[in-house]
Amino acid sequence: MIVADDHQESIDIIKRLLTSLPEFQLIGQCVNGEQLAWEVIVKKPDLVLTAIKLAKKNGLEAMKECLAFLPSLKVIFITGYDEYAIEAFSMAAVDYLVKPVEEERLGQALEKAKNIIEFEREKIGNGPKQQQKILQLRDQTTTLFIPLDEILFIEKAGKKCLVYTEKEIYETSEPMGRILPRLDDSFFHGHRSYIINLEKISQIIPQKESFIVHFKDYDQLAKISKLKINEIKKLI
Repeated sequence: MIVADDHQESIDIIKRLLTSLPEFQLIGQCVNGEQLAWEVIVKKPDLVLTAIKLAKKNGLEAMKECLAFLPSLKVIFITGYDEYAIEAFSMAAVDYLVKPVEEERLGQALEKAKNIIEFEREKIGNGPKQQQKILQLRDQTTTLFIPLDEILFIEKAGKKCLVYTEKEIYETSEPMGRILPRLDDSFFHGHRSYIINLEKISQIIPQKESFIVHFKDYDQLAKISKLKINEIKKLI
């Protein structure tokens, strides 16, 4: 479980209640929405308890971002405002609690979340959860969370890198050498300026000193060095 609130008193109430509920483990606490989104993507909790009025990014925005990548995530909103309830429940929130919240009421919400989580685990046969693999990229002002299976290729462009997906091109100041270790075996560093998703290649065409990589229904192209072409053919 991760808790997010900009008032330490609210976090302390939750932590005090959790001492009598050993089935819940607190793995993180956050004071703003950007930190919350980052913690959720990295730690992949089953449950989040969050306020709505958070700095940098409000709780609703942070949860929408997290649920896009972690659909199984459960959320309980604890807030001093009742006007966001409809939007919260449209996101399938487990519960919406308006401060001040009594410990008994909070305990009921946690019990409800636990029952939902246990039911869903039984439904999938108690197997390990299959989480979507995410590339996390930090820039000066934002953090990007990009599903690996949406990435076609990554290009070094000056001091920046461009991450190409079918829908959007993302820009990051992180160097290619730091990005590569965070990718899985689907990706191949086939050129000094390109990392390519092998599963997305539709065609490879020789052109002078390199090879041009085409992707299905996509106009942008990547390159493979002639020194790497034999290696990539074996992988494909």
